[in-house]
Amino acid sequence: MITNLIPFLNKPNLDSITSSLYCTLWDDEHISKGMLESHLDPDNDGATSNHKFVAKSVQWIAEIAPPKQYAKLLDLGCGPGIYAEQFAKAGYSVTGVDFSKRSIRYAKEQTAINGSNIEYHYQNYLTIDYTEQFDVITIINKDYAALSIADRITLLKKVYQALKPNGKFIFDAFTPK
Repeated sequence: MITNLIPFLNKPNLDSITSSLYCTLWDDEHISKGMLESHLDPDNDGATSNHKFVAKSVQWIAEIAPPKQYAKLLDLGCGPGIYAEQFAKAGYSVTGVDFSKRSIRYAKEQTAINGSNIEYHYQNYLTIDYTEQFDVITIINKDYAALSIADRITLLKKVYQALKPNGKFIFDAFTPK
């Protein structure tokens, strides 16, 4: 029995996981419910950073890409719109893209309640097809790091295509330090 389990102990090759398999996780009933709860917990650093950190991040982004100069912002992996709402309050015109129906539904409800006029799309951000439409593109809170190398290359090409000339791409990454 133990010898039958040993192959399952091997770490999978990240590049062998296709984006379609990866994305099916976000609409799983159980996973998407737990993810939304984690996003909305203001003190949790799980799905979205704690909301104090979000506010500081948005303030920093607004300093390096002022909304008056960089008006149109695309928030990739926007989840339920925690960052997107803060970006809108900072003065950006925001479009959010996420591959969780539950999160996008929640985000659309919140933008209607708040009157923030954020445009949300339920879509895999690896399939976006914008051309020079955004001044700033963000992908924040662990999304980039979770992508396979092939998907990172796809994403970077999509981002390059979607950015206006002199636009800014802002993402986080993990390092050993």
